[in-house]
Amino acid sequence: MMISRRLFLVGLLAAAGLGVQGGAQASDRPLPPNMIFFAAGTTCPAGSTPASDAAGRLLLAITNVADVGKTHGKPLLIQEDRTHTHAGTMQVDLPVHSISAASGGGNGQATGNGAHSSTLTSGPATTGLPFIQLLVCQAE
Repeated sequence: MMISRRLFLVGLLAAAGLGVQGGAQASDRPLPPNMIFFAAGTTCPAGSTPASDAAGRLLLAITNVADVGKTHGKPLLIQEDRTHTHAGTMQVDLPVHSISAASGGGNGQATGNGAHSSTLTSGPATTGLPFIQLLVCQAE
């Protein structure tokens, strides 16, 4: 079938697609209802429409039906390489260290012994990867 050559299954099949819908058996349809898939080209094949809520997003398989359709953040534009940062916390435990023959009062900026921590954030940067955006379709 021509449609099966052009489509790549993402992994979501609606439970409704397993039975009878609208008087037609699911096996009479070229695609299971509500199936989400990638399509080659710029238009979805007959019997499907663009899944606009999936455009520019990473699609994840889920096990909790209540999570279907949830999104996070702003979708990427075509070939967008968005900047991002990384944050981290470092911790160090400094031992006691004494300097013999020091005659007091000279350096008031020394760090004391014990536990110390600091949170750092990197500067914004892109990945430099060649992103492409595939057309995501949903069977009707």
